[in-house]
Amino acid sequence: MRRRAFHPSHPFGKINVTPMIDVVMCLIVFYLIVGKLAADQRTSVRLPVSNTGIVDKPQDQLMINILPGAEAGPARIVIGAVDVPPDSLLATIRERVAAKPGLVVELRGSRDLSYSAVAFVVRACKEAGVESVRLATERPEGARPLPAGPEGQP
Repeated sequence: MRRRAFHPSHPFGKINVTPMIDVVMCLIVFYLIVGKLAADQRTSVRLPVSNTGIVDKPQDQLMINILPGAEAGPARIVIGAVDVPPDSLLATIRERVAAKPGLVVELRGSRDLSYSAVAFVVRACKEAGVESVRLATERPEGARPLPAGPEGQP
């Protein structure tokens, strides 16, 4: 007796690509969101130039960008792609440090600003109880990083 097949056989078999398309779409959305967050985190700031210093390993850090204000106004302070008014800066830093004790703060101040704008943020970090504040600079073309010493110091 001969059996009748309900589904005709195909030489390649039956391949369901719907789950694969779902996974690919999820990956595309994930990479778009992560790319946007990374771009927002690294606000374009013209950093001061320095020939000294070492390249540090990335740590758990809070990046604070200090940008020139509009038309010679007060400097803009940006934390995580959000403008923070100067009067709430101390509270914002305290909140972030309380969430992650031992957090390293990296200040990225524009070279077009006077130091007083950066000093205001440094004082706020000190009052908030930040243990380590680092000032970011750019290395000029062709300059090589200094070798790190025994404790990470040049």
